[in-house]
Amino acid sequence: MRNQFLSIFLVCLVSIAPLASSESNSDFTVDNKEPEMTTGDYFLYDLDMTGMLESMEDEDIDEVLENSNSGMRMEYGGDSCLQTGWEDCRIALMTWEVNLTMIFSEGSGIDDDRAIMLMKLESTTVSSGMKSHDTGVNSIDTWFTIDGESYHQELLMTEVSVTTTESVEPETVKLGDTWTTEEVIETTYNEKSRMNSEAWEHEDEVIETDEITTNYNAESVSNVYVGTTTYQGMKIKTDEMGSGVMGYVYTADSGMPIKMEYYEEGSLQMIATLSEYSWTNEPVQASNTDAGDDLGLPGFTMASVMASSVLAVYFVSRKQ
Repeated sequence: MRNQFLSIFLVCLVSIAPLASSESNSDFTVDNKEPEMTTGDYFLYDLDMTGMLESMEDEDIDEVLENSNSGMRMEYGGDSCLQTGWEDCRIALMTWEVNLTMIFSEGSGIDDDRAIMLMKLESTTVSSGMKSHDTGVNSIDTWFTIDGESYHQELLMTEVSVTTTESVEPETVKLGDTWTTEEVIETTYNEKSRMNSEAWEHEDEVIETDEITTNYNAESVSNVYVGTTTYQGMKIKTDEMGSGVMGYVYTADSGMPIKMEYYEEGSLQMIATLSEYSWTNEPVQASNTDAGDDLGLPGFTMASVMASSVLAVYFVSRKQ
């Protein structure tokens, strides 16, 4: 599974402009422009992974319990091109981790039929124009005991992807608009594992090239709730052709994804809600909000709908 969401994040930050409550549905438009960012600016998503955890259950796993979830933090890392040798680069950093309890079926051979699993993802994306270079380090640590003896299994996966985008998204989106993006992604996979700190066992390196076509459709305008704040948002569907992967993003007129939903084969896997941010050069608000509305979330472009959902697909496909 590719680490596409960081390259998406790099090109998608846009200026903030809270909704104009007097705007009619037919006049409602979503901005899709790029903002001025400063090193250290960050954006944090709360993640509801209920569907993803349920999808991990099978004949060997009775239940998956979430012990802790850091949320997905995206940070602007500056404008260096040293890693790629390109020009006019932007760097995005992403971190996320979740701690789970895996409850196995009776007779698994594991003491109490339980194991603790810690999943972590760290990723760096360098973006320039229509291309991006993504480096992701994914780790899964599992602790369990058998006949009273402790075991610690480590799985470390590194993915390096180069993405070339062959189509441009619209600068503004209105209700009823549709558009398509096309990407070519070359990914190099490396994987290694070990038990109880013994020598690493390495898998063969794998290189894959994917051509991804995604359709977008601005379906409707409705109210979206973030805590006690109500936003008018546009519901935009994204459909990755031929994969069974689709999602919805609910965006304010700034292009800000207030809420994102990810589905796999029609089943809701994860919901992401933007909860916290720090933006040094936050623009002056262009329109008024309802009284008491001071949330002031930052903006993103439409492409960010799959930012967190790709993460969910990755771990579901890698479950042990």
